[in-house]
Order: sequence, then structure tokens, then C-alpha cells
Amino acid sequence: MIRVLLATAVILGFSPDCRSDETKSDFHVQPMAAPVPALKYQLLPQIEELKPGNAAQNYLKCFMEQHLFFFSKEAVVGRDRYESMPLLELATEKLDAYGSSALRQADWAARMESVDWQSLSSIQSGGLEGPPGELGPIQVLAKALHVRFRGEVARRNFDDGVRTAKTMFALSRHLGEHPTEVANLLSLWVAHLSLNTLGEMVQQPKCPNLYWALTELPSPLIDLRKGIQGERAMVATELRVIRDDAPMTDAEIEAFVSRLSGVISFAREQSGQPPRSVRAALKSAAKDENAIAAERRRLVEHGCAHDKLNRFPAMHVILLEQKRQYEVERDERLKLLCVPVWQMATRAEDSKPKSAASLPFSELLPNIEKVRAEEAELERQLALLRIVEAVRLYAAAHDGKPPAASADFTVPLPIDPVTGKPFVYSVDGSIARIRGGGPTATAKTSGQAVCYSVIIYK
Repeated sequence: MIRVLLATAVILGFSPDCRSDETKSDFHVQPMAAPVPALKYQLLPQIEELKPGNAAQNYLKCFMEQHLFFFSKEAVVGRDRYESMPLLELATEKLDAYGSSALRQADWAARMESVDWQSLSSIQSGGLEGPPGELGPIQVLAKALHVRFRGEVARRNFDDGVRTAKTMFALSRHLGEHPTEVANLLSLWVAHLSLNTLGEMVQQPKCPNLYWALTELPSPLIDLRKGIQGERAMVATELRVIRDDAPMTDAEIEAFVSRLSGVISFAREQSGQPPRSVRAALKSAAKDENAIAAERRRLVEHGCAHDKLNRFPAMHVILLEQKRQYEVERDERLKLLCVPVWQMATRAEDSKPKSAASLPFSELLPNIEKVRAEEAELERQLALLRIVEAVRLYAAAHDGKPPAASADFTVPLPIDPVTGKPFVYSVDGSIARIRGGGPTATAKTSGQAVCYSVIIYK
């Protein structure tokens, strides 16, 4: 896991040590100049490496005749052990040919020129079902790649490690093209795994400096929009049956409510929430004549024909108005996708459902704060590793000493993607520290404060 540096503690009034309320760890590194040429190492496949074909199909080919490697009990236990094993111990394990042809196929897939998960038709017409079946195997594939990556780092095979990092970052970006939120979250997880192991790698003696390789990565690394759009389309498919042009029959209403109850119950069960009776809430609301009259008036105000609404049964009126409220609340959240995460704190409060308890569809609203916070944490992890490598660059040209202040760095420094402000940098002897994401209103939605200590050795 990558860690950090801090700033002129005396001037800014901060303690030179990390605070107890911060996520912290040490990062032992050796000075290292930039490679020549500067982009000798790159962390995504370049155009000269790409081949015609669909990456998604080729990732799934990794599993052909490889069931024992991926899914046997021994393989699963081994992967878990290798992922947590200290590198010194891992170096003694026989992992030179780990994954063999299965993971070579993953390298091949990651260098395809396009990716098509072939999910659009089911997203647009299939409604809200369980997670896409391909994501489980892809998660297993990512864990296997992670083991190979750690093995290469443990043996200090840095060129091979960069190759695997390329594969994992490409896989994470390809998952970002999957039109489901769960796939996008998986893509962020894969990218975190990659950065964690890169953080281990730059601490190894003689490891090349990756500042420019990290700087060249796209920002943001993962695009979340396709997954959010896919979730919106799936919910729209579910709610399409609530008509506004003609009365729904009792049978149509019952079929919709039954399916909605099942979908919401499953979602609450999966997230560990207590059950909630959507049907009981709707039936109770249908008995309130004043509330029904008010909902008819609101629907008319928003363009529904008065004469048609008078023919709609009470339950139909409730569903139609709740659908309208859902769409309003949904877009209040979706518009935050284009707002920098550090500006979301006040906007997010305005974008929460005004009547979540009475909104049957509230369980279907997108959790934009969650996915944006996950995205910001990934971008911060990437930014911090860039600064670690910037320290190594400077130290290589200054007798192993870190920069005394942020103004002394010889390369551009990224800002903290969580706060929108510069990281706080300080030096205590040969230890440099970086603090990011302090205890502000933004940190409540965007993650915990961090303090990474960088200890330079020669």
C-alpha cells in the first residue's frame, strides 16, 4: 500500500509526525533518477502493442481448460496466501511460471484495440437482475494477475512487473467500459490492487523511477459514466410499465408492485439492511384521499392531462407521482458526476431525497457520493505515488536528500483529488511526509485523512 510525505511543520504549525486520526504507514525508498528515455516504462498498452479484437471475449478465454488453476480449493487458498505474504517470503516461492498460458492470455486480451461486453441489449431491455455473470470470473482473474505481479516484484523482475501492471490497468479500464455500477466498482478495485503493488515495487532496491509513467496515465484513470448510465437505463426499463396515457389494471399494478418488492428486498438483503414492505407502504398511501388528491394536482402541474388522471385508480396515481419524484431525485444526484469531488459536500446535501421514507423507489437511486468517493481515493493513491517518485527523482540528484519544501521539487506535483488543494509536505531529517484529505466537510464523503512517510535509504 502506498504511503506519504508532509510540509514545513514549523511554518504551518503541524506536528512532524502523523496524527492518530490519519491513515498512515512508512514508505522506504532508494533515490533513483528518471529512466532514459523518460517514457521507457509505461503503464498502459501503447498503440504499437494493440491488436484487432474484442478484449472482453479474450479475457474469458483465460478460463478455457484452466478450472483447477482458477477455482480449485488449493488454488484459492494459495492466492489468498500469496497476496498477503511479505515479499521476502514470496521471493522463495516457486512462482516463476505462475498462471502460465492462462495469464499470458490475459496479457493478450489487455492489448486488444477494443472492448465490448455485449451487455447493452440486456441492460436496455432486461431490467434489474443480479450482477453480470462474467464479473465473478474476472475478479478471480484480477487476483491471479495480482499474485503474478507480486511474485515478479519479490524477485525484482521489474520489466516483467511493468508488463503485468499494464495488463491490470488495461483490465481496470476495460471494466470501466462495462455498463453497470458493480463493474465500475470492480474496475476501481483492480486499479487499487495494481497501485498497491507498484507501491511495493518502488521500495525495492534498483527499482526504476516511475514518475513519468504514472504521470502519463489518464485522469481520471477510470471513467464511471458508462456504469452510471447503465444503471439509469435498467431502472428506466423497470419503471416504464407505469403508464401515463391510460389506466393500469389491477393485475398490471399487482405485477409491477410484486416485481418492485422483489428487486428492493434483494437489494436490501445484499447490503445487509432490514427488510422493507413496499407493498404495505403503497397500500397505506392509497387510503389517504387527501394525499391522492394532492398527487393528482402535482401530476397535472407537471404536464399530465387532468381528464386522464381522473380515470386512474389511486394506486396508479401514487406510482406515477413516485416515478416522477424518483426521476427528479435521480438527476439531482447524477448531475454531481460532473462536479469535482471536493465541491460535492454542499451539493450532496441538496441532492438527497427530500422524502426518502415515502419514496418507494429510493432504493433504486444511484449512490453517486459512494462511487465518486471511491474514484477520488484511487486518484489520490495515484497522486501520492507520483509524489513518492518525485522525491526519489530529487534525492537522486541531491546526495540522497529529499526536497526541503514543496517549492524545491524539480517536477510538477499533483493536487489532492479529495480536497482540491495541494498536499501538505514537510521534512524531518531524512524523512519526508505528505498529508492529504484533512478532516474537512469533504472528507466525510470522500475518505479519511492520510499521512504517508517516505524514508530514504542509499
